[in-house]
Amino acid sequence: MGRMSIWGKALVLAFALVATLVAPAHASNQITVSAQEVTLAPGQSSGSVDVTWRTGGNQVVQIWIREPGKAAKLWRQDVNGSASWPYLYAGTTTTFELRGGPNFATILATANSRAKLPGQLSASRTHLALAPGATGEIDLNWVTTLSDAQVWVSHNGNPQKLYAQGPSGKGHITWISRGTTVFTLWSGTTQEHLLDTLVVTADSGATATFDKPTVKAGETATVRWSGGEARLVNDDGSETVLSGGSAAVGTQGADRKVVRIYEGGQVVSHASLTILGNNGWAGFNYLPEHEKRYQEYLEDTTWPQVRDQVSKDFDVMASAGGTIARIVLWPEKSTNAAAQARNLADLGTIAKQRGIRLVIAFANSWLTNPNWQSDRTKWAEFAITSADWMNTYIAALEPTDSVLYYDLQNETSGVRGRQPNIQSAYVAMVYDRTAAPRGKRGISVMHASTDGADLAEALVGKPMDFVDVHAYSNLDLLDSAVPGTRQKFPASTVIVGEFGKSAPDAQKEREQADYTRQTLQTVQNLQVPLVMAWELYDDPRTPPHPNSIAFGQLTKDRAKPAFGVLCSRWSLVADCGTAREATIKVRPGTLVTNAIMRGNGTARLVITEFDQNGRETTTLTEPVEIGAAGLNYLRHKPSDVRLQAGTTSVRIAVQAENSTLLQVDALTASIR
Repeated sequence: MGRMSIWGKALVLAFALVATLVAPAHASNQITVSAQEVTLAPGQSSGSVDVTWRTGGNQVVQIWIREPGKAAKLWRQDVNGSASWPYLYAGTTTTFELRGGPNFATILATANSRAKLPGQLSASRTHLALAPGATGEIDLNWVTTLSDAQVWVSHNGNPQKLYAQGPSGKGHITWISRGTTVFTLWSGTTQEHLLDTLVVTADSGATATFDKPTVKAGETATVRWSGGEARLVNDDGSETVLSGGSAAVGTQGADRKVVRIYEGGQVVSHASLTILGNNGWAGFNYLPEHEKRYQEYLEDTTWPQVRDQVSKDFDVMASAGGTIARIVLWPEKSTNAAAQARNLADLGTIAKQRGIRLVIAFANSWLTNPNWQSDRTKWAEFAITSADWMNTYIAALEPTDSVLYYDLQNETSGVRGRQPNIQSAYVAMVYDRTAAPRGKRGISVMHASTDGADLAEALVGKPMDFVDVHAYSNLDLLDSAVPGTRQKFPASTVIVGEFGKSAPDAQKEREQADYTRQTLQTVQNLQVPLVMAWELYDDPRTPPHPNSIAFGQLTKDRAKPAFGVLCSRWSLVADCGTAREATIKVRPGTLVTNAIMRGNGTARLVITEFDQNGRETTTLTEPVEIGAAGLNYLRHKPSDVRLQAGTTSVRIAVQAENSTLLQVDALTASIR
C-alpha cells in the first residue's frame, strides 16, 4: 500500500468529524420523566411532569414536545437541565424528544408521559337495538382513586338523578330505553367535580349507508339498508319507496340525496350522499367588515344599515368562485335570537340569489366555559335549552332553502375539554332535539386525531352528514386528520371548514399566500370536496379580536396575495391575482365580474362577448374613482351582465381612463 496523501488524510479526518456530529449519542445522552403516568386531581384539566436531560459530551441539545395530532415544537435548548411540563392531558401521550447533531435533526433519546383521569366509567355496551317500547340491559362499572364518588344519570335530557354512590362499583341496569342515556361520574357527595361521562344510545337498529359519501355528478351510487322502510327524498321533496335492501340512486339534479328509514311512520335513521360538480365547493367564513361583526350585525337596529354591504360582499364572494359561506353563531351574542334569526334568513335569501349556500355553525362557548341558566351540574337541562336556541335559527332558515348543513357544535372537543367528554355527550343529546333536517346535520372537531374517537362513539346510530376538520399553519396535520376522520365517520362527507394564517404585514402576507397555495394542493390531493378559508375580511376594529388578527383574504379595499391564490383556483379567471385582462369560456347565465385595484384616477370594467363566429358585443360598466389605498369594485358598483344567447366566451378588461396609473390586485368572474 502506498503512503496516504495529505489530501487523503484530510478527507479521512473530515469524514470522521461528520460521523462524530451525526452519529446517535452514546448511552450517557438521556432524557427521563418523573412519572410515566400522572393522575389528575378532581377538577384539574392538565397535569405536570418533571423532565430531566443530560448529555455525555457537554453538547448543546434541544428538547422537543410531540403530541398526537399536533406538530412537534421546540421547548428547551441547553446542555444539561430539568424543567416541569404542565400540559399533560388525559388520554394523550406526550413525547419528549432529545435532539442533537447538525441542525438538531437527530433524535438522541425520548421519554413519554401521560395523564389519566381520577375516575372512569365503562359499560358492557354503549349501543343497543330495541323494539318500540322495549328496554335493554347493560353492566355499568366505575372506578376512582378517591374516597367517595357519585354516578348520576339523565335520559333524553331529563333532569339528572342519582344512580349510585361509592368510590368504585358495578351495576346491572335493566331499564335502558330508546334515546340517549348519559351517565356522569362526580367526585365527592355533592357533585363537586365531573370526572367522566358515558353515553349509551338505543334505537331501532335500522341502518342505511351509501357505498361512498361523496360522488361526482353522473357517477353511480348505491344505498343499502336494513330494518324499516327506505324512502328516497326526491328533488321536489316527495318520497319514493325503495325495496330489496339496496338500490341504485341517480346523481343528477340536486347536490344532495337523502334516504330516510321509517318505522311506524317515524324516521329512525337516514343516509346522505353529497354530489359534486366539476370544481366541488369552496368559499369563506364570513364576518362583515363592520364594528358589529360578531353576530350583532343581525340585530334589528343594525341589519338595515349593513344589508347592502352584506349583499355586495356576497357578490364579491360569488365573483371569486365562492359557492359556500360559513356563518358562526354564539349564545352570548344571541341577545334577541328571534330577530337575529329573521335577519339571518334574509341573509340566506341574499346568498341563494348569488348561488351561495350557507353552513351555519353553532359555537356554544358556554359548554366549556359555564355561564348556564341553571346550576352548572344541571348540564342535561342546559343541553335542551341549547337545542331550543339552535332551533330558533333553524326554523327561520329552513324556508329559504339556503343552508347546506348545520354544524351542531363548532370545534367539538372530547376528553381535552375542561369537563371530560361532556361535549360528545352534549352533541348526542342535541342531535335528538335538533330541528335540522336529516341530510343537513354536521359537526366540526377541534383536534381530529384525539377528539374524533370520543365523538364517533357517542354518535353511534346518529348519522352525521358532514364532519369538518380545521387547519391552521401546520399543513402536515391534514394528511393524517382527514383520512383519520374518514375512518371514524365512514358514512360522512369530511370537509375542511376552516383554514387560515394571520398576515398583518407584507412578509406575513407572502407567507399567507404560500400557506394558502399549499393548503389547496393538500386538500386537492386528499380529494376534500369542500374547503373554506378563515376569513374573507380582516377585523377592522382597533384592537381586533385576538382570534381574528389579519386572517382575512381582503383588507379594506385591497386584496392580499392569498386572495389571488384562492380566486385563481375558484373563479373563471385562471390567474386572477395578476391579470388585468382575461378571456374566459362561459355558459348561459349572468356574468358577475370584479376587480380589486389601486391607482390615481378613474377606471372601469370592459366586458366583450363573443359568439362562435367571433361576433362581439361590448358592455362598459360604470367608472369608479380609485386611489392608492385601493378599491373593491363590487363594493361600489354592480357589474352583472346577462349574457346574450349564443355567447360562448367573454373578454374582461380593466380599463384605465385617460392617464390613470393602475394596478390590479385581483380580477375575478363567475356565472350564475
